Amino acid sequence: MRGTVRMGSAVLLVALAALTALPANAQQSVSATETPVPGESAPPVPFAGISADISRVNGELDEATARALELETEIAALEAERAALQERLAVTAERIRTQRAELRAAEERLDEARERYRARLVEVYKRGAINPITLLFSSDTLTELVSRAGILTRIAEDDSRVVSDLTVAAADARYQATALEELLAQDKQLQAAQRERIASLEKALDEQEALVAKLTVEAREALLKARRFTAETRAQWRAASIPIGTAIPRSTAKVEPYAELTYAISAYMPRTYRTTGRSWTAVASWYGPGFNGRNTASGQVFNEDDYTCASRTLPFGTVLALTRGGRRVIVYVNDRGPFIAGRDLDLSKAAAQALGFGGVASLHAEIVVPVTE
Repeated sequence: MRGTVRMGSAVLLVALAALTALPANAQQSVSATETPVPGESAPPVPFAGISADISRVNGELDEATARALELETEIAALEAERAALQERLAVTAERIRTQRAELRAAEERLDEARERYRARLVEVYKRGAINPITLLFSSDTLTELVSRAGILTRIAEDDSRVVSDLTVAAADARYQATALEELLAQDKQLQAAQRERIASLEKALDEQEALVAKLTVEAREALLKARRFTAETRAQWRAASIPIGTAIPRSTAKVEPYAELTYAISAYMPRTYRTTGRSWTAVASWYGPGFNGRNTASGQVFNEDDYTCASRTLPFGTVLALTRGGRRVIVYVNDRGPFIAGRDLDLSKAAAQALGFGGVASLHAEIVVPVTE
């Protein structure tokens, strides 16, 4: 595949980057669109869109240049995943520290409950066996009978409380230990994924470095333009961040051709979308605690109150119409994840709440694009 290198505009680079980043089964789904201008309450989100045909783009590049630019896209994607993993590792490390402290406190409570239980057993042993019926009927007066009955009741209550405290403390210690084990296992998975991304990144960088030495001046300039474009896009994402603590107004949106359905949406987003026909059943989790205010892989600051999600494959800015039962919400991809096998999307706290779930849930996902006048 030989051809003249004609890279005078960023349009070609945008098309190549977007098409390369899209999964194969979605390349036919996302049609060209202008970046919409949301309401004045927030800067525009850099929505994903394709502005050229892949065959025409490849036809304008020689093999070495095409591969160098392809590697640039791979490197950017790997770097985004590495950054996302780094944030998740940092949050997980903090959660592990907190969980270890919770486990220590639970173990201390268990030790105290065990000590009270042992002391109670010693007390009962020293006191000797008591037959409550004999004790009651040996009372000489009604007043003494009532008094002894009260004493026996208090003894029984004390014994029950001691046993209950021990049971609760033991259950809490087991729960805290299990939670710590799960966090440590998650950290191990994230560490393995991070090592894999770094290895792939180093391999891509080495290959690109070898190619760059063979490129023409024009081709190297094209590569620099691609890098500038990536940096500019990250800056746009950063500028589109909503300050933590800012009240995000809600509204509703429509998706053509589903005229009878309404979707929850952040008010600064466009109100009308068009389906691309690309849909699937997704397994979704959610994240928020510990991530609020941290950087996402796109460059935008994570805001758990916004309707966003993380995906391992969909390009940043991809808009998804999500449905779970009778609940519907529109989100956009601004991060990478989840990095747990069997899960497809990681929703923000607000998006998960809009769909009415906590933990993990199955939902219908559909790629949509904003409709502009």
